[in-house]
Amino acid sequence: MSAQLNLKDIKDKIKPLQLKIKQFFGKTTDFCRKMHDKSLLLANEAGKKIVEIGISANAVSIFGFVIGLFAINFLSLEKYGYALICIIINRVFDALDGAIARNSKVTDFGVFLDASLDYMFYAGVIFGFALANPEQNAIAASFLLFAFAAAACSLLAYAVISYKNNFHQDLKIGQSPFYLGGLAQGFETLVALLVLCVVPSLFMQIAIVLGVLSLVKAFSVIVTAYYNFVIAQRGKKE
Repeated sequence: MSAQLNLKDIKDKIKPLQLKIKQFFGKTTDFCRKMHDKSLLLANEAGKKIVEIGISANAVSIFGFVIGLFAINFLSLEKYGYALICIIINRVFDALDGAIARNSKVTDFGVFLDASLDYMFYAGVIFGFALANPEQNAIAASFLLFAFAAAACSLLAYAVISYKNNFHQDLKIGQSPFYLGGLAQGFETLVALLVLCVVPSLFMQIAIVLGVLSLVKAFSVIVTAYYNFVIAQRGKKE
């Protein structure tokens, strides 16, 4: 009887804590969405002005990528503050190139270039953290790169078959290799990179989480492909 009472007391004490956690995550989600919406508006306004100047989206993509590559060097030297600045600049330019394209003309090559440089940038950052502390980070970085490649290859294969079959279904997964449609598109990935630059000792833990999310993304693409390329096709034939 006393054990049952103790269990009830524990549950009663946990309930307020669960409610506070739920409220915290709800407020955090709302805040992230609002910040994301505001950043899109700012990027769009900046994109309009850049278009008027005559700078192309592809030029902005390439310049932002080059700046992002410097992060690898700074990470290898354990100069995390400089790496942080390079990562932020890269992400700002990544937002700007999309805004420029939307306010001028979206091209197939521009979409290809933006996605390709994004994947190379993220892989480079992972490599940079491995160089910073090989003994501590190498295994976690290898796992993350494995998961990263799995997500990238599954998306690439899906895109190839979709183009071949002239499908128009949207997978609704963003360009970031870790994006699963969470709080605010690629916001979680950016936060993870910023946190790693501030607290690099957490690389192993965060890399494992991001790696698992990338693998989940890869398998979700496989499930989507099976539905679109097998089940949906059977329905059309019937």
